[in-house]
Amino acid sequence: MREYPPAHVIHEAACEDAPRGLISFRAHLLPVTHPNARAHTCVSPQTVTYDREVVAEPGDEGDHAYEPSDTRPPDATRLLCQHCWGTHGEVDVAEWLR
Repeated sequence: MREYPPAHVIHEAACEDAPRGLISFRAHLLPVTHPNARAHTCVSPQTVTYDREVVAEPGDEGDHAYEPSDTRPPDATRLLCQHCWGTHGEVDVAEWLR
């Protein structure tokens, strides 16, 4: 079981709304690197089909209390928060990137 950080917003690298200066990566890596991510409107099925470059914008839900959603990935310690889509646990970044 693992903790999930707050969800990132995924953009195609060429999206005008994507923050500049983020490292881009191929869309096929999303299930591993950002399994709880939310897609921006620029992301489509073709983004993954054609393995386009994407960037992950950190989510900013501000300080809030954990409120469970109805979604729980099989390896999550508990239901994802309905505000940030994280589990609100301590996250070891090195472990997350493995």
